[in-house]
Amino acid sequence: MGLGQYKFFLLLSAALLLLTGVFADGESDGSADTGDWTPIKNLKNPHVHELAEYAVTAYNYEARKHLKFHSIVYGEIKWLPRGTNYRFVIAAAIDGENLTITNSYIARVFENIEVGDKTLQAFTPINE
Repeated sequence: MGLGQYKFFLLLSAALLLLTGVFADGESDGSADTGDWTPIKNLKNPHVHELAEYAVTAYNYEARKHLKFHSIVYGEIKWLPRGTNYRFVIAAAIDGENLTITNSYIARVFENIEVGDKTLQAFTPINE
């Protein structure tokens, strides 16, 4: 296993460990955890891509940061009574710096189907 593959394996392992613990708490807005998380098979789906980009944009607004979305590394979905929860491992770069160097973040977005909006519930750096 090359050094690059080893680093990727460590990053993915850390992300999966964080995914199991960081988002254990439910929300009272209808997004409480009631089912199983399912891997998203098509990370290039335009709607999935839009939600991941939204996570970065919302984080930039809330935290006054300047991240530039790069890609979705991993994603999961959970269907709930009032909407859908999405968990992503996102690669993003700091805008204005070397955009080829990305950091990884875990994000959770709740999409409320009753009112047609989305909410960023969490955005946590993995390897900053």
